[in-house]
Amino acid sequence: MVLAACALLIIAFAPAQYFGRQQDDLLYFLGSRALLTGRYCLLTSPGCPPLTMINPGWPLLLTPLAALTERPGLFSALAALVLAACPIALWAWLKRRTDDVSALLAAGLFASCPLVLAQSGAVMSEAPYLLVLLALLAAVETQKPAAAGGLAALLLLLRTAGLSAIPAMIIAPLRGGRRRDLALTAVPPALAYGLWTAWSWSKIGALDKMALMVTTYGGNGWHKFVDVGVSNAHYYLSEWGGCFLTPGLADGALALTLGATLAATAAWGLARALRRRADDPAAWALLGACVLHSFWGWQYERYMLPLLPLLLWALSVSLGRFTRLALAVLLVLQLGAQTLPRLGKTSPWAEPELKDTYAWLAARPRPALMSSALFVRDGWHSGLPSLPLPDEPRASAFAADLKTRRVRFVLRAGGLDIGLHSDPTSPLRLHLERVDAYLWDPRLFRKVYANAQEKTEVYEPL
Repeated sequence: MVLAACALLIIAFAPAQYFGRQQDDLLYFLGSRALLTGRYCLLTSPGCPPLTMINPGWPLLLTPLAALTERPGLFSALAALVLAACPIALWAWLKRRTDDVSALLAAGLFASCPLVLAQSGAVMSEAPYLLVLLALLAAVETQKPAAAGGLAALLLLLRTAGLSAIPAMIIAPLRGGRRRDLALTAVPPALAYGLWTAWSWSKIGALDKMALMVTTYGGNGWHKFVDVGVSNAHYYLSEWGGCFLTPGLADGALALTLGATLAATAAWGLARALRRRADDPAAWALLGACVLHSFWGWQYERYMLPLLPLLLWALSVSLGRFTRLALAVLLVLQLGAQTLPRLGKTSPWAEPELKDTYAWLAARPRPALMSSALFVRDGWHSGLPSLPLPDEPRASAFAADLKTRRVRFVLRAGGLDIGLHSDPTSPLRLHLERVDAYLWDPRLFRKVYANAQEKTEVYEPL
């Protein structure tokens, strides 16, 4: 009954966001449709450029549904069901490491977490990634190297973040000198990710996620690692702590303090687990994920989804015989402060923030090609083919590039959530600031639409 309630709670919040809000969800949807044609490219851009920016695992898993329908609503329904399975999988994994009541409480904490519920129905890869990660940990713990190798291959094809779980799967056979188990575990993910890397390199001469890391840190010195690490810690600790506070307190110092307290308790549990068993796969998976998200330059609350089960496990190790009481208190706080007050209410992301701007663009005479920062999302909701903004160091070259590619409209939107909340030196942020300056040059662009409420402007190259 508890597990059924967990699943139903997640489903009750679907869809928590309109389709395409995060852009990546739209990319996964388009990727699955492209795979049906024997290609892996962006169908909404002229020339169908290769879809190197997202790993192919989730689109591949979506292809059976894509073969049956093109209706985004059914993809959102499937995504909600996948996410609803996560607390059940968490309970199944955690009950082997703790008592059943604690495992059920952890499942309830996960299912009622506002960070989780905000993703209900979103066609994103975090939920399937979490299911595969828990299955991978179970395979490693029960010494099933062949199964672990296959699951690790799928994990990497779902998200490059799966690299952080590699130590969790190889440290035990390494320490035990089990070479055959090590080969069975490590070779499949190496082959899978090697093939993906080779394909991506053949298309753009790089691996997109690694190129983003180089862009973030290249030439910035070691202090950039410290800056990003501090910023990320502040963001994720505040997000976690805010889950147990009312909305008015969820963004303040109290949320950061509570998140830091929970993280410190989990860190003590992690240390205890490693003292008990130096090759504990869950401990190494949590350690790897924390290191990854300390230095990855983008911050999104959805990144917490695969971390939460590991953090809840670490809390249980740290708290010992007080685990049930502590988890129950956290569950009551979360339900009372965040979850139940939102239940049954319309999501703040039920419709596009730029719906009027999209409607204006959709009404323009065809053919028309547009460009913007979130060009896939904006083009989809405008009904227009779209291209990314050119990355040019001069305004004249920027305008010339747009005219060469026959872009008619350039959409500028203020207040974009691009996951760079506290990084003023981010190359992407600086690029967008340059684009703003280019568009405001009346010698090169003419403003044809503005919407003060939506903070948007549309320009035409002259």
